[in-house]
Amino acid sequence: MNAIHFKHWSGIDKVMLGHAGNFQDLARLAMSIIRRIPVDIEMVSGPISTGGVGTIDGNRKVFEAVIEILILEDGLNVFSQMPFEDKMVEFYKKWHAENPLEKYCMPILHDFYEPVFSSGRVKALHFIDGWESSFGAKWEHGNCSKWGIKRKYLSRELSQRALAQSSTNFTTDHENAQTCR
Repeated sequence: MNAIHFKHWSGIDKVMLGHAGNFQDLARLAMSIIRRIPVDIEMVSGPISTGGVGTIDGNRKVFEAVIEILILEDGLNVFSQMPFEDKMVEFYKKWHAENPLEKYCMPILHDFYEPVFSSGRVKALHFIDGWESSFGAKWEHGNCSKWGIKRKYLSRELSQRALAQSSTNFTTDHENAQTCR
């Protein structure tokens, strides 16, 4: 992962990430980082665990590339949630083992994203083309007004460029990839 995703992180933050035990711990860490970021923070929303290119790994690569483009080329003040993804997958697997009949891990949304978005620090949410295929992105989109967050829609061309930029880095072999549900 490009170092730009850790732009506002300290060494202690990285240690704390390793010690996080649940989604709430991740949210507390995210909020401590967000408090250090200058005003007008923006974030990205789109498919990761459902929808998108069809695999979590593929979706993560596209997501990462979009964030990198927005920061490096457009100069936006984007908080990247990508450093939290490995821990989220770990907590999701534990949650799913305890809740095998549930279709979506709502604690990701309620315990991590809700505190971040309702903090008043995030001013805009950029939706990756195809966001409608993601349960979580639809939930975020539906709550933007409540949180006072402006919705911005990224072009298909930007998503395709991010996909091409990351295509050498993610698995396209669906037998070996973790398939989205």
